[in-house]
Amino acid sequence: MKPEKIKVYRTLEGTIFEFAFLILLIAVWVFIIIALQKAPDVVPTHFDAVGHATSYDSKYSILFVTIFTSIGGIIMLGSAYYPHTINIPVKVKTPRQYLLAIRMMRVLSLTLLALTAAIAYTSLVAGTHGEPSAIPILAIVGVMFAVIVIFNVLIYKAS
Repeated sequence: MKPEKIKVYRTLEGTIFEFAFLILLIAVWVFIIIALQKAPDVVPTHFDAVGHATSYDSKYSILFVTIFTSIGGIIMLGSAYYPHTINIPVKVKTPRQYLLAIRMMRVLSLTLLALTAAIAYTSLVAGTHGEPSAIPILAIVGVMFAVIVIFNVLIYKAS
């Protein structure tokens, strides 16, 4: 059974999230461009849980992650206008559930950009100035997981 398609109109909340996303997106890209200019040609690209570099690559490989997550964040924001495309383990039936699903995608789009900034910082800056820490990346992944769990519980309870 397909989820019901509903029409989502632009709201002040949606506009605020989109504006915050745009500002954060520009800030992340500016940070990465500046960090790329100062980074050595070869940077650490993969770290174990302790923070030790286990793989190295060209500094420009971080652009793949940045492009991928930027597109992913834009798709997440776009899915807020098509909530029937949001895949969650709860059957969405009420307007309140749709509102929560939309809000979850908007929050996740912002945390995805924060994750991009943390990955870029760890590879381009911290990785070239000593031992980087995996804690910022793990913390943001934890926040993303918490957002998903909390919103899914709220969506379930709103039925």
